[in-house]
Amino acid sequence: MIFPAIVKSTIREAFSRKILLSLFILFSFVILLIAALINLDAVQGIPKLLEAQPDFDYRSFIIKMELLMISQPSFLIVMILFIIMSSSFIPSLLQKGTVELTLSKPVSRTEIILGKFSGGVIIVFIALTYLISLIWAVISLKTGVWHFAFLYSILWYTLIFAVLYSLVILTGIITKSTIMSLIINVLLFFPFTAILSAKDNISLFASNKVLAFILNFIYHILPKPWDMRGLCSDAIDGSLNMSGGFFYVYQPVITSLIFMLVCLSLSVYYFSKKDY
Repeated sequence: MIFPAIVKSTIREAFSRKILLSLFILFSFVILLIAALINLDAVQGIPKLLEAQPDFDYRSFIIKMELLMISQPSFLIVMILFIIMSSSFIPSLLQKGTVELTLSKPVSRTEIILGKFSGGVIIVFIALTYLISLIWAVISLKTGVWHFAFLYSILWYTLIFAVLYSLVILTGIITKSTIMSLIINVLLFFPFTAILSAKDNISLFASNKVLAFILNFIYHILPKPWDMRGLCSDAIDGSLNMSGGFFYVYQPVITSLIFMLVCLSLSVYYFSKKDY
C-alpha cells in the first residue's frame, strides 16, 4: 500500500517541519480571540440595541457575524498561509537523494504526485475543520443560534485549496524551488484572480472591447477562488440564486475543477518524463 504511505509521509513532513503545529497554534489564538471579543460587554450590547428596530432578526444577525469570519480578508490570509505551508512539499521531494530514494520504491510516479496532492488536501481539511468548527461552536454556544450551514465552509475552503494546490504542485515540479513556487502562486491568488473576479465591474468602465475580451478569456481558463468563496457565502446564508441554471451558477466551480485536473495531469506527465 504505497499510496497511503506517501499521503502519510506528506502529513508527517508537515508535522516535522512544525508547519501544522504552527497553524494550530495560530488558529487556537484566533479562536480564543473571538471567544474573548464575544464576551465583551460592548459586543454583547449590540444585539440589544438592534432589537429596538421592528425588523430586527436575531438569527440573521448571528449568521452575518459568522459570514464575517469567512469574509474576503480572512479568506485571503488563510489561503496564503496554506499556500506557504504547501509550497515546500514538492521541492523537498525533488531534492537530490530524496527523489532517488522515492523513485527506487515500487510506486508509480502518478501515485507519488497524487499522494502528495491528497496529503496536502487532508492536512488543510483537518486544519479547517479545527478552525471553523470551533468558531462555529463558540458562536453557537454563546448565542444559542445553531446555524449548521456555516460548517459547509470547511468543504468549500478545502475544495478551493485543492484547486490552488494543484498549481502549487505543477510549479514546484517545474521550478524545483519553494520560493519561486510560493511567489507564483501567491501572486496568482492575489491580486491576479482577485482582480479577474471583478471583471464585470471592470468591463463597465473599460471602453476597449479587446481588453474586455482578454479579461474574459483569462478569467475562464484560470481558477476562480474568489468567486467560489462568494458561492460559499451565498450557500451559507441561503441567498444562492439558481435561476440561471446549475451550470451557470456553478461555472466557477466547474471550470476551476477542470483547471485542477489539467494541472495534476501536467504534473504527472512532466514528473514521469523527467530524468532524476
